[in-house]
Amino acid sequence: MVKFFLLYFYLILIVSSILGHGFLLANFLNKNLLKYNLGYIGILGLLALVILSYTTIFFTKHGYVHNLIVHAIGLISFAFFFCKLKLNKDYILLIILIFLLSSSLFILKNHDDFSWYHLTYSLGLTENKIQLGLGNIGHGPRHHSSVFYLNSLIFLPYIKFYLFHSIGLITLIFVNFICLGFILDKKEFKSFDHVYIFYLLVFAYINVKFYRIGEYGTDIAAQLIVLVLIPLSLLAIRKKISKFEFESNIQLLILLICYVVTVKAYFVVYSLFLFLFLILFYKKNYFIKLFFFSRTTIIAAFTFVLFSLVNLSYTGCVVYPLKETCLSQKIPWSLSQKEVQKMKIWFEQWSKGGASPHHRVENPKEYIKGFNWLKGWTNVYFFNKGLENLLSILFLSVLFIIIFYRNKKKFPENFDKNIYKILFIILILFSEWFYKHPTLRYGGYCLLASLVFLPTSLFLSSSPINKKTKKKIIATLVITSLLIFNARNIKRIDKEIKVYNSSSFPFFYVPKGDSELINLNEGIIVYIPKNIDACWTTKTPCVGGIGNDLEVKKKLGFNIFLNKSKLK
Repeated sequence: MVKFFLLYFYLILIVSSILGHGFLLANFLNKNLLKYNLGYIGILGLLALVILSYTTIFFTKHGYVHNLIVHAIGLISFAFFFCKLKLNKDYILLIILIFLLSSSLFILKNHDDFSWYHLTYSLGLTENKIQLGLGNIGHGPRHHSSVFYLNSLIFLPYIKFYLFHSIGLITLIFVNFICLGFILDKKEFKSFDHVYIFYLLVFAYINVKFYRIGEYGTDIAAQLIVLVLIPLSLLAIRKKISKFEFESNIQLLILLICYVVTVKAYFVVYSLFLFLFLILFYKKNYFIKLFFFSRTTIIAAFTFVLFSLVNLSYTGCVVYPLKETCLSQKIPWSLSQKEVQKMKIWFEQWSKGGASPHHRVENPKEYIKGFNWLKGWTNVYFFNKGLENLLSILFLSVLFIIIFYRNKKKFPENFDKNIYKILFIILILFSEWFYKHPTLRYGGYCLLASLVFLPTSLFLSSSPINKKTKKKIIATLVITSLLIFNARNIKRIDKEIKVYNSSSFPFFYVPKGDSELINLNEGIIVYIPKNIDACWTTKTPCVGGIGNDLEVKKKLGFNIFLNKSKLK
């Protein structure tokens, strides 16, 4: 029972602290943002903590003392704004939602990459301040995600690293709360327009589909945010919208895109939404000022600078694995452009079905050209995960049409043709995804869902359905979605307990192993795991058996890892 108590206690504590940091950021940028749903405030809090984490890691490790100070600030801020904004009802609803989704918190098996580098990367931040050139010790440290930096901030006494998988759950909670806030809004319920239906579809989809928090990796949480970024864009182009609401929506869009880019760099393509708004509203002086000369833009730019510095510190590349961004001739610990290009080809080969645990194509460069990969991808990937996801999206859309459709003559009179432009942006993003990295994990879930959900929402918009009937249907959909979420998790928990070491439950499974240390020059030690198949919780830096290829130096208080072969 103690373990269960610790999980709930720390989860609620961390969520409250994140909200506190979100309020601080919102208050600094635009006090109108304080009026937004707690889900949005929570995502702003995640961004604020990423900025804080990126900054402090250059000066100190994220140990207990550092993290307790960070969360003390967050909790004090939350308490202040809780009283000032009278958040009793909203916070109670959030706590209820946490408990309704908490079955996903109890896991034994994490994502396959978790033991390989997610856990080790995060633990490294709790044991040392940033170390330069860690990309030279193996592939794991090259894969940057702000999720690892958020993980390092929730390394706390007693619970230690056992909530490192919870950033996905916390994101799911915030995204669900955004959806529910809109669904339960009386004014929006009455209008029952395309935005309302889109939120309802997203709520059903994410709870039925993304119930396994342990399998989120670093990509799924960002895709959940994209699914509420779309309707936020739709809200921003509404005709009857005040200047202040428009400005706040645009600010949120900038900040949400800024955050998801730190989670995975490929989300930078979602900046197309911002360019669309720039094209649509370039004549409005206040919009241009907001877009280019505001605190929001400064925060976004500052985040990108920190993001670049962190990436440069690990790999010598601003964005890995783009060889054009690598300063191979200027930074001594930088990866070579040849090595980076090789990994880029590997990622594309893997995403296009050219590699798996059971097979690899003979000529990767030729395979990924044009659409040479289409047949292999269809056989290996589409008729497996791809088709399953597509059918679930289509099933939901057809179900909504069956339930909500009523005969109507035409679209409502206030229908905004700019919606088609947003749909066109989604289509462009989908095309880029399909051509370059067509695996659902690399952005496919949110794009495919949006391409189907938005036309469905437009088709059902303002459907003349009886108010009482509509309430019953919506309540049934919400409750059923949450029941399916919990039923699937209960089934998963039962299966995992039978397969893995149940003595650690409800904490995730960590195999016992030992490590061999290698004392390099200048007193710098690296570790090689023994009796286990990955680094897991081995002390860091964990080199996975390539310590002999390293040259290490100390300069200005930083450990610098160099590749011997590159120095020759």
